[in-house]
Amino acid sequence: MNWKQYETEIFEHFQQQYPDAEITLDAKKTGIYSKVSRQIDILIEQYVAGNRFTLVIDGKFFNKKVDVKAVESFIGMLEDIGAHKGLLISNQGFSEAAYNRAHFGPSEVELDILNFKDLHLFQSHGALPYAGENIAIVPAPFGWVIDGQTTPAWLATLYQQGLTLDKAMDKSEFMYIQFWDRKADGDDLDDLLEMQLSSFKENDPHAKIEYLQTIKRQGQRTTLRKAKIKNYPTSEYTGFIEFTDFIFFCVMFTPENRERQNIRKLENILELVKAGKVKHEKANRVAGSV
Repeated sequence: MNWKQYETEIFEHFQQQYPDAEITLDAKKTGIYSKVSRQIDILIEQYVAGNRFTLVIDGKFFNKKVDVKAVESFIGMLEDIGAHKGLLISNQGFSEAAYNRAHFGPSEVELDILNFKDLHLFQSHGALPYAGENIAIVPAPFGWVIDGQTTPAWLATLYQQGLTLDKAMDKSEFMYIQFWDRKADGDDLDDLLEMQLSSFKENDPHAKIEYLQTIKRQGQRTTLRKAKIKNYPTSEYTGFIEFTDFIFFCVMFTPENRERQNIRKLENILELVKAGKVKHEKANRVAGSV
């Protein structure tokens, strides 16, 4: 793959993500302050609640990680053209300084890795995890893949494209999916949250639990919880959806300087996941890739 194919892949992805927006490949805008024409890899413009929203995407096709200077240059370009948000994408990833500059700075900049090489067995961009007769259609967030290998602890895992699960766990940056069968015990989301809270307190009496504002779904209750537990590698973020027959939940671990962008990935899953039923002879917990 060359840089042009890489840019086209990104462009086509966001065409699907923003079907109602005006999306321009290789756009030009005159800088508010510089007064010169600025080149933009991908420009997305859309009206949100009557206001025009501008998202700028810049793809870096390098042979090494993007450094902090590139992030600062991107931030300067965003300010110059008056963009509301920027997404900087790299095929090789970013330095820790670059992540820190994007995450802890005042600008709304996200850094994402999109790497089309070294895909591993069982990885996919969507999956159909199921337990018993309950099934969910789960999309992978941008730049991540779903690993369909199951264990008693999870039905599927998600992590950065191009990694293995072991490498993602070493970096403490991954998610896993699990279901809670409501029919078995008649439990609702409050029951599950209370049970998990008791488990947290058993492991760490000083555990800190916080419930965050998150996306809403029509007809299905959603919750986003942050838990700080002693001996956990990072804070644990868990997104819940209360479907009729089961509760879908996705647990995420993330380094602090990637929290903001990874919470958005988790919320993207909560927005798009769909529930259904599956009929089969043996209702074992497995996950299929799509």
